[in-house]
Amino acid sequence: MNSSQDLYIAFDQTSGNTNNLVTGAEYSFSLVGDVGSLKDTEFSFSLGGNYATLEDEPYALDGNIHTQFDLWANQKYSPFFFYDYSFDRSLGLINRTDFGIGGKIRFGKIFSLSYAYMFEEEEYDSVETFSRHSFRPKVKLVLADGNFFFDYRAFYKPRVDDFEDFLLENIVVLSVMTFYEALSVDITLKHSYNSKYEGDNKVLKPLEEWESQYDPDYGDFVAKETFYKDTDLSVSIGFSFTF
Repeated sequence: MNSSQDLYIAFDQTSGNTNNLVTGAEYSFSLVGDVGSLKDTEFSFSLGGNYATLEDEPYALDGNIHTQFDLWANQKYSPFFFYDYSFDRSLGLINRTDFGIGGKIRFGKIFSLSYAYMFEEEEYDSVETFSRHSFRPKVKLVLADGNFFFDYRAFYKPRVDDFEDFLLENIVVLSVMTFYEALSVDITLKHSYNSKYEGDNKVLKPLEEWESQYDPDYGDFVAKETFYKDTDLSVSIGFSFTF
């Protein structure tokens, strides 16, 4: 069995006229090999999170835990099952728990496509239990003798009983090796879309998260109704250690 571990850390702090703090970390572990009659099997586990404040007021707090078991992980066909837990307070998501089972098919060394059926429990202002489909295309490139790594994956997750209720996520990771073999610089771009907040489906944020707007009649800043947005974009740069 071969194992690998990876630790990603991002940190940015500004003080003075603007006081801003952004932190993020992610740890992953994988174990690949033969388990009895189960050949080329992979067990993986990861957890991560982000925390950010502006003028000492938190505006981002999210985290996730993911564990997965892949049979015939590096073959053309690979069945798998997984468990996933996540939360994102900036989106109003108290927590989301998924149990999924599915399969992956490879098309050469670059492209793969997977499907999973997920049993989900989701909590915003109330708890709901339902099922989702998950479709995931993936493109993976390793160039320059392994010194440059490109990974793109997209997740489309409609509810089984209502395809108009869906989650969409695009993730691009660019990784460049440094002078030290175990250290790389990672650039991660994420785009996420939640149809829950689409169009006329306006959902107010908690009062303490409303934006401020200057009111000339009042002569001061007043709280302005602020709704959750359906789209989020993020770019992060950090270091990844493999050991």
